[in-house]
Amino acid sequence: MDRRDFIKNGLFAAAIGAAMGPKTLAQEADKRFGRKQEAKDILNYNPAMRYRPMGRTGVKVSALGFGMLRLPMKNGHVDFDKTTPMVHRAIEGGVNYIDTGRVYMGGESEQAVGKALAGGWRDRVYVTSKMPWWEMRSADDFEKFFDQSRRAIGTDVIDFYHIHMIMHRAWKDYVLPYRLIEKMERLKAQGKIRFMGFSFHDSLQLFKKVVEYTPAWDFCLIQHNYLDYEYEAGVLGPKYAAANGMGLAVMKPVRTGFLANLPQSMKYALASTGIHKPDAEWALDYLWDIPEVSVAVSGMGSMEDVEENLEYAAKAKPDMLAPAEREALGAAIQAYRHEPGHIDCTGCYQCIPCPQNVAIGYIFAYVYNNYLLHKDKDRAWADYTVSMSPVQRGDPASSCVGCGECLAKCPQHLDIPNLLAKVKDTLGR
Repeated sequence: MDRRDFIKNGLFAAAIGAAMGPKTLAQEADKRFGRKQEAKDILNYNPAMRYRPMGRTGVKVSALGFGMLRLPMKNGHVDFDKTTPMVHRAIEGGVNYIDTGRVYMGGESEQAVGKALAGGWRDRVYVTSKMPWWEMRSADDFEKFFDQSRRAIGTDVIDFYHIHMIMHRAWKDYVLPYRLIEKMERLKAQGKIRFMGFSFHDSLQLFKKVVEYTPAWDFCLIQHNYLDYEYEAGVLGPKYAAANGMGLAVMKPVRTGFLANLPQSMKYALASTGIHKPDAEWALDYLWDIPEVSVAVSGMGSMEDVEENLEYAAKAKPDMLAPAEREALGAAIQAYRHEPGHIDCTGCYQCIPCPQNVAIGYIFAYVYNNYLLHKDKDRAWADYTVSMSPVQRGDPASSCVGCGECLAKCPQHLDIPNLLAKVKDTLGR
């Protein structure tokens, strides 16, 4: 800059200062100081990203988390060459939360994280992983699995470590008898994990029990979206976790892709208020509107997904939805529930455990109702066979023997045995 430019810029700045006044200038200075302080306190800060507190942990995480469960594939395996640039782009966009698990992608998800974070990228993000109780054969497997996860990811410390997929059988038969909580506390005391938590797939009643069991929990991961506001931990789960000082991550914000590709009846309902935005943005905005949600963990299968989600996350903030937008979401829910043949199951899980181990709520609320709207039998089969196992969620509809033990437990008064027979006839299982 030469002397003439220096004088010109100085005069311009002085003119702006005179026009704004000392009070406005002071406010602008405070804002700049606040942004600098925020950048200092937040890992991988990017002004285009929004960050939110993760409960009592003291750290702030990006509103958008990268879920490493929907990655590009090649010849039946994760395409690492495509995945790594996607992760790098997300990090460059300000994402600082990478979510993986030992069993994701047949074990290749953790490897993908390790490859993507090599060469200095690890220092820019918080990494999660999960302990799959259903693979344990003894309590000794806990530390063995943990060390295998660390090696696969290529890290000494896992920032957020979960007991994976707590459900009624997990809690009763594994978490408590194997003393998994105490084992996690030991890892934390040794500095091998920074924060301890759990992911959850069961009723609100069990969720409260797990949260209240120990004050040592730092965070949890639940499934939640605008369609399933009563499903599993439901709309009260985030508030209950926050009331106990826990950070809250939300998985499957677009319901494993369902809410990113809505049926026409739901599209019409959302558009009826005159507000137009992409299907996936509606789903993510719903979660970011909830003040208690720390991070929405979204699976991303392409660079296009990454770019779109970064664009949406740039606008994320608590209480962001206008009344008309909430009305539109309500209309979409009603359109979903009024689809002919819809089973009005909320996934409350009051009907389990079933004597035959049938995964009743999951089959009705998640598999069958999704099938009705998209009529995609391959997708329904994937929900049945990939996302469900007898050890985890339970057995298919064909295992029902019609004993009727579930009937008195259902708050919706559903004829569960006959509805399971209908599912079996429709889906062939």
